[in-house]
Amino acid sequence: MALKLLLAFVTFDVIVLTLSETDLFPSRTYCGFQHSDDYVRDNPGISLDEFPWIAQLLYDEDKKIRCIGSLINRRYVLTAAHCLKARNTVITGIRLGDYDVTSDKDCVTQTRFGVECSDPAEEFGIEELIPHPSHTEFTSENDIGLIRVSKNVQYSEYIRPICLPAANSLDGVTLAVSGWGLTEYRGKSAKIKKKISAKLLPLDTCRTVYNKAGKLLTTNHLCVSEDKNTFTCQGDSGGPLMLSVRNQWEGVGVVSFGTSYCGPDYPVVYTKVSSYLDWIRQNVRK
Repeated sequence: MALKLLLAFVTFDVIVLTLSETDLFPSRTYCGFQHSDDYVRDNPGISLDEFPWIAQLLYDEDKKIRCIGSLINRRYVLTAAHCLKARNTVITGIRLGDYDVTSDKDCVTQTRFGVECSDPAEEFGIEELIPHPSHTEFTSENDIGLIRVSKNVQYSEYIRPICLPAANSLDGVTLAVSGWGLTEYRGKSAKIKKKISAKLLPLDTCRTVYNKAGKLLTTNHLCVSEDKNTFTCQGDSGGPLMLSVRNQWEGVGVVSFGTSYCGPDYPVVYTKVSSYLDWIRQNVRK
């Protein structure tokens, strides 16, 4: 029985400057920085302006959040390929700058700063969906994709791009994940953006769990363990695995799949973004 539970899996469905609109990617002097790293906040949880690159993928007329992505420039969101090929559902838009999905205007009380309110979240139409052409749904190979939104995104304190990964080691460092997916197995979706701590595991750890389920793990994947209290689950697919290098954040992974029993006892598999940098650059246009 325990083996059956372990092998069950599902796809899990971080000051305003002006940059040239012809830049395909924002300068490393700007991307990946967030205002929340500049201050010590009273709330140990996530702040209003934390991970301003996190995007919600909205589906169907009811705009249900089924996947997550990350803003990488003014027109493109990076996500998982399987989020772009979902059956019996249609991506209708992208929402940026959200914090609490239950409110139109998000405010929190900080002892030192009083009441802090964010700008309203912004929604964007879809111009093009670009799943990786070699994505294989059954084995989850090449599970990465791009979304081109219908108009330029204006950067702000609450909407900024994350950096694409540089050559930084992930061994032994604390990583971060975020999204609005389920908060527990068969639970409810998160109302407030989640802040999840994670660490890299040997790839063979995930192979032990998933190879018998038909998932083919390669060096284009990352195997990750997540925090025991807050973790990714259904609805978090496509979200970024984030690395902070001197307070500059890089999107090093994309949530691909995990077991159906979400939690710290079950490792999560991410698509390794650095393996696809050439493909990303080839598919991003002005």
